[in-house]
Amino acid sequence: MENNNFLENYLKPSEDGLNRTFTLPLPDISGLKKCGEYIVQGKLDNTCSTNIISKHVSETEGVRLIEVYKNTEDKEKGIFIRLVGTLSLLKKGYPFLFLDAAISNVSPRTAQQEKISTRVALHMPQADAAKRDIFFNYISEKADSQNISYKSSTISALPDFWGPIWSSGKPGIAPDMIKTLRDMAWASYENFFSQTEPAKNPDYLPVQNQMAFKNSSAEYHLFKKMGLSVTAEVQAAFFSVMVAGV
Repeated sequence: MENNNFLENYLKPSEDGLNRTFTLPLPDISGLKKCGEYIVQGKLDNTCSTNIISKHVSETEGVRLIEVYKNTEDKEKGIFIRLVGTLSLLKKGYPFLFLDAAISNVSPRTAQQEKISTRVALHMPQADAAKRDIFFNYISEKADSQNISYKSSTISALPDFWGPIWSSGKPGIAPDMIKTLRDMAWASYENFFSQTEPAKNPDYLPVQNQMAFKNSSAEYHLFKKMGLSVTAEVQAAFFSVMVAGV
């Protein structure tokens, strides 16, 4: 190995490769500033999963926001799941708010290829049930005012502290729906913490462990069922960024 060649050419930083015409404006959070960017990529068999993740912090609001643009795709099979502006929001002392925004042509329910559709799901794990209603009632009222259909469901594989999942879907590619629900989610979260008191010593470890270890393993099997090969390690890295640093 030639020393100068090693010093000059060893593993240069990668470009993130994300076409910014596909990104959405962030929710209108006062004082929000970007303070980190991460690239997580894995390839297994014919599936490539690329995650472009950015971290934003508002000292004004005391809020941390993680945003994800992700493409998991098998070009030979012609199937994909793309996260378009998935969010993790956290105000210290309050529960995490997760917004999953996916455009895909494979069903997570039946594991069969289907027509392209857009799905958005909201999770607020660890929230007290009565307090959680403040958030979900507020966003449901906003969705009703915009004629956005939605439903609430639970997933038996998730722990009890995870609570229900509020979700909405639409046929086709619908980034406008994602943008609208991202803005509604922030307004509903802001309303939630304006009406409730923060925990003095919040313990986020149950959510962090669930995401990084259990959900990553579950999603490996779910992807495999849908015909996509994504290792649990890549999912764990992605989820760890979503919930770390608190």
